[in-house]
Amino acid sequence: MANDKNVEPDLAEQHRMPRDHENGAPAIEDEDGKIEGQGNNQGPNGEHVPGGDREKKMEEKPSKLKEMWGKLGLDMGTAMMMFKGSLAPVIGIAIYQADSVAATYSTLGYLVPIIAVLSVSIMPRAKYIQTLLLNVIGICIGSAVALLGIWSGVQARKHTTPVGSTARYNSSQAAVCAIWLFANIWFVNLLRSKMPALQFPVIMYSIFTNVAFTYGPLFPTIAAGEALIKQLLEGFLTAFAISTGVSLFIIPVSSRTVVFKEQTGYIQLIRATMKAQTAYLQSLETSDMFAPEEPGEDDGERTDGGKKAKKNKKKDKTSHLAANAQSMALKANLATLTGLHGKLHGDMSFGKREMAWGKLDAKDLDEIFTLFRSILIPLIGMSTITDIFERIAERRGWVRVPNSKFDRAESWEACGLEAKEKEKATWNEIMKTLHEPFEVVTAAMDEGIQHAGLLLELVPKPKKKKEEDVEEAADNPKPGHPDFARYLEKTLLDFYSKRGETLKAWARQKGISESQFNSAKLPAPGEDWTPDEAQHRRDQQQLYLILYLEHLLYSTGVAVLELIKFADKKVEDGTMSKTRFIFPGKRRLKKWIMNIGREDLAIDTDAPDSAEAGTNTVYMGSGFNPKKDPEHLPPKTAWQHFGNGLRTIPHFLGSAESAFGFRVACATLTVGIVAFLKDTQTFFIEQRLVWAMIIIAIGMSMTSGQSIFGFIGRVVGTAVAMVLSIVIWYIVDQKTPGIIVMLWFFIFLEMYFFIKFPRFLPIFLVAIVTQILIIGYELQVRKIGIAVASSSGQPYYPIYELAPYRLACVAGGSFVAFIWTIFPYPLTDRSWLRRDLGSTLYLLANYYSIIHSTVHARMHDTEGDLSLKSSPGRRLEKARHKILGKLLLLLPSLKQHADFQKFELSIGGEFPKQTYDAIILRATGIMNYLSLMSYATNAWVIDEGALYPNSRPERRREWLDALAKLVDTINPTSHGITSILSLLSASVTQGSALPPFIQLPEPYDLSRRLEALDKGILDARHIEEPGYSAYAVLQVCSSLVTDDLTRLVDHVKDLVGETDFSFKVSISDSSVDSTASELSSGKGKKD
Repeated sequence: MANDKNVEPDLAEQHRMPRDHENGAPAIEDEDGKIEGQGNNQGPNGEHVPGGDREKKMEEKPSKLKEMWGKLGLDMGTAMMMFKGSLAPVIGIAIYQADSVAATYSTLGYLVPIIAVLSVSIMPRAKYIQTLLLNVIGICIGSAVALLGIWSGVQARKHTTPVGSTARYNSSQAAVCAIWLFANIWFVNLLRSKMPALQFPVIMYSIFTNVAFTYGPLFPTIAAGEALIKQLLEGFLTAFAISTGVSLFIIPVSSRTVVFKEQTGYIQLIRATMKAQTAYLQSLETSDMFAPEEPGEDDGERTDGGKKAKKNKKKDKTSHLAANAQSMALKANLATLTGLHGKLHGDMSFGKREMAWGKLDAKDLDEIFTLFRSILIPLIGMSTITDIFERIAERRGWVRVPNSKFDRAESWEACGLEAKEKEKATWNEIMKTLHEPFEVVTAAMDEGIQHAGLLLELVPKPKKKKEEDVEEAADNPKPGHPDFARYLEKTLLDFYSKRGETLKAWARQKGISESQFNSAKLPAPGEDWTPDEAQHRRDQQQLYLILYLEHLLYSTGVAVLELIKFADKKVEDGTMSKTRFIFPGKRRLKKWIMNIGREDLAIDTDAPDSAEAGTNTVYMGSGFNPKKDPEHLPPKTAWQHFGNGLRTIPHFLGSAESAFGFRVACATLTVGIVAFLKDTQTFFIEQRLVWAMIIIAIGMSMTSGQSIFGFIGRVVGTAVAMVLSIVIWYIVDQKTPGIIVMLWFFIFLEMYFFIKFPRFLPIFLVAIVTQILIIGYELQVRKIGIAVASSSGQPYYPIYELAPYRLACVAGGSFVAFIWTIFPYPLTDRSWLRRDLGSTLYLLANYYSIIHSTVHARMHDTEGDLSLKSSPGRRLEKARHKILGKLLLLLPSLKQHADFQKFELSIGGEFPKQTYDAIILRATGIMNYLSLMSYATNAWVIDEGALYPNSRPERRREWLDALAKLVDTINPTSHGITSILSLLSASVTQGSALPPFIQLPEPYDLSRRLEALDKGILDARHIEEPGYSAYAVLQVCSSLVTDDLTRLVDHVKDLVGETDFSFKVSISDSSVDSTASELSSGKGKKD
């Protein structure tokens, strides 16, 4: 399955379900966010084994070897990819043993297997083809530029060499080649930092130009230069050909296969999340949701030598005090699911533009992704009930969170411990009432997801039982049955029809009648709440939460039903009965070609730089970076336009990307200068220092955090590769066939780490390249002889001398790369994290603005015909989904980025990691609640009577129109939230202090204000209206958004400070002090 590091990992791993999520253990993820290992709750087809079966299976303890094998995650899919990855370089080394091949490539034969490794043949087909095209274009341009540079160097030699001179070295030629090398490295690395899709092509280009220009000063004529370039070009193209053959014909993996595997994983994770959701809701029937969970007596039995106990202790530090094991398990499942959603979003574009022989086309893949998103959003919403209970406990003072500023409560919320017990008992009873209907619907939805997976061939078919009762199958159809959609629809309608009974049971439990509920009076503005009024408010909060849960569960069911109908439709129209040729279409191919290298493509392609940090680069939109020029008005005349064009040159040269290119060029020339000086040129050639320059090209990273880690990792990896090379050479008594086989075997083993830990891809890449370099060179010398091998000026070294030299080259190159990352000033991982966080807050502001427009359009019925692409509703939907996809991709990667700060040298105070984590958490919360508001208000525009059996469309519209008029009157959704998020984004990005006295939006408190305008608008008569439930979701989510925003502003203040213009008068000294400039707290200063 594709991952975001351009490496094809374990094909079976993504669709496994989390282990023991019912016991509260979160899903365990590997470096790429995939769920690792088959848990004890896995059946033979990857299906969840019910609790009783699991207990039986736990009795039969697996052997130690089997357990260890499971932890490694070494299944058939991984082994096949390891084999595929190890094949291309070994083919490159093996074919060199043929005389004709050795004669063709001569002393550059070892370059073929190295380039074959760097081509990464295990990438999915579409990604590989794109990278191959860019690689070929890159080295073709590189060969042309190198020839031009060599020619200009030869001309410089001609014009500066005295007549009759036979000197080998010419300073003018060396200077020209050095200038060409510097300019090339600067420019391509500028492109590399600007367009992440060009990462591998830039590495190829850098290798090509490094070799060409360091040998350039040795050529007396252009013919010698042409011979080298021709040999280099042939070597590179041969390596690409071998890698392409392996990619396309040996265990071929298409990008569509990757998407299908991720969809399979999505289905399994949805089922696991729903089961975790059920387990959590059932735990609320007896547990105290407002207090810390006390460890059970049996916890000691599960500690497994104390390891789990330590893990739980660690977990407790990061989780809220009111969270229980089931809620943490639910959050862990959901975090894995949202991470997979972000990955699927990134891989979809490659899957859709691929030619294939299959069943589902690009439109079908798009539709499935849209349907998955419709299921994900209400699932996220249902999980937020844990967050809601935590906040209620905190605000009402039932849980004391250390150093919390957010336990301020409104007067109606204030109540003692006696009220807490009463509230707990009420919720226990509510959950017991909801138990049966929720369990029935969840079980039906679980089967529905399985049904859709079976029909779309994403889930393996279960074995058929020998005897099946036909009548029973018709009454209670199983997944795969033609009538299953009808069965789920009936189950959902039964659930929806009984909603009123649940609410009446709640009212009876509260001891209030409908008339009593509607007659509660509200205090006038400025007056205090009386006990009755406060109780009414708390009761209303309970009512909204019940409606919130029921509406979201029903919405999840409707979304699952839509997925089932889509799957049924694909079976009925014959799509799933036959395979056919699928072509992406001209428009899609044109769009792909036009978009290569653009920022948005960064969603799909990751760089070695970002591979080390686990981050993704996302295009923020045209409004993010451009700023109005305060020193120039927009150009009007042709001359002014020309002047503006001229001003782009210094802007371009002064950009951060140009600065990075300059650093890489300086680092390259730090080693490369040795090749261009008379006294050291021979030393450079003999000691093969060009490989130190190539290591700089591969490993130079944008930030010092990655560079420190990369430096240590590459040196350690190369040291291991050096030892293994000597082992490979001598373990088979230096016999060539044995050496090749052993080299394949060790590369095969190393590919496991390459695949399983893609975040450390550059480290493993350098280690494998070093190993091939050492063995390949020694086999090359054995084939062509020492005399020919030394003809290029490089003396022969036996392997025990060559291997340490290679280690020294890599260590030297890595050290130079590290120095130039922190000099003249460090580009720290921390500053990048801060900027990325600012970008995320900008996207969040954009997202809020679009959600606000969506809710307004739905309330006033101005979305237009949603079947038309040009309608306002469709355009809003497209923008909404695009930004949500980017946020789901960015937010998890920020967390990974924060992990790398620990590798940076801390000079001064500690890095405020907790504050960053808190900002990321609040941003994620706001995104979830906004998505939910958009999703829930969709109920206002759906007119399908079948979905809402207790109401008529005209009655719904009538009630909604009344609500819309009132909402317009009080204007609750202010644009203040958009402004504040934009302000926070700018402040975090620039590291500047926040302005004083930020006016935070008041909580919407729609209920109180609406009731003050129209007493009957929110009474119990409307409870069964779908719009009322959607309103309840809107009310709950809007209060959570404002609460999260308050916390977010405080966290950002902690990070960047707040400008303070206050003054204090000192009576004793009769003086006035400005706290803004003289207080020692550092308040308002840049962090």
